[in-house]
Amino acid sequence: VVVSFRGTFSIEDCVSDVLIEPESLDVVAREFDFANVGGSDLNNSTTAQNGGHYCHGGMLMWVRNICRDLQRHKLLDKLLLGPNAEYPDYCLRLVGHSLGAATCTILSYMLRSKFPNLRCVNYSPPGCSVTWELAVGCKNWCNSFVLDSDIVPRLSLDSMEAWRDEILELIGRIKVPKIEVAKRFLKGSEGNNCGICFDPPLDDPEVTLQDLEDILYDPDEVPESEYKRQLERFKFIQEERKRLRGERRTIKLFPPGKMIHLVKTGEKRACIHGVAKCLTCFTTNFGFEYTPLWINNDDLD
Repeated sequence: VVVSFRGTFSIEDCVSDVLIEPESLDVVAREFDFANVGGSDLNNSTTAQNGGHYCHGGMLMWVRNICRDLQRHKLLDKLLLGPNAEYPDYCLRLVGHSLGAATCTILSYMLRSKFPNLRCVNYSPPGCSVTWELAVGCKNWCNSFVLDSDIVPRLSLDSMEAWRDEILELIGRIKVPKIEVAKRFLKGSEGNNCGICFDPPLDDPEVTLQDLEDILYDPDEVPESEYKRQLERFKFIQEERKRLRGERRTIKLFPPGKMIHLVKTGEKRACIHGVAKCLTCFTTNFGFEYTPLWINNDDLD
């Protein structure tokens, strides 16, 4: 029996996505008997003082709604439990993508006491899913797949803030008109003979470095400007906001389960692959070759 959870689709899902602040799972953990995962005893005052279990706030809202729905309709009970179960010999499988991946992992903790043989399969779980004990504590029944450089498993408050700061820094370092940057980014290679296949080969590292020198100031050579002064002020304000958020802001969250990283190791470059990329606005993986590697839950941090 498979229960699947989709990723972000609606405006409501987007609202759940941005509720990224860690929320305590302590009440849920006690109710569904996973409070001692990773040796954490939430009834112990020392452990409670150190914070207990946490997860992405939007996902907690999702999983509470789903759990209430399952309890109200008792669909899984009718299918798998009791003498009158329709499929008593079947096992439960939870499958989720993106936002749904983290949701089904938390739900798997909640359902394990009733369905001890359940398995969980995640595709691209967010990097800001659960605290460390929960992330590694489900490895016996949960596998998570990460596709190459997918950004979702690398997302966290810290990574997004670092990404924001790097982009703002780079904008301040640009020493040519922005249209020139756009032209260099979009130009194809001279060796590309197919008019509709935008598939340039990897650039020569020396040429790339020269392009960067032509476009960007060195970090310590950026001239004074109104933008630079505003950026320094912005950084100061953000640090103050971070400090005012308190200790909960420092809680680190990780992607859950046994992690399999599908690393792109090759690419077929026939014309049909270029056409497929054009037709799908470069969202297809058609023609890519991947190698699976085991990684740790904090390797994408």
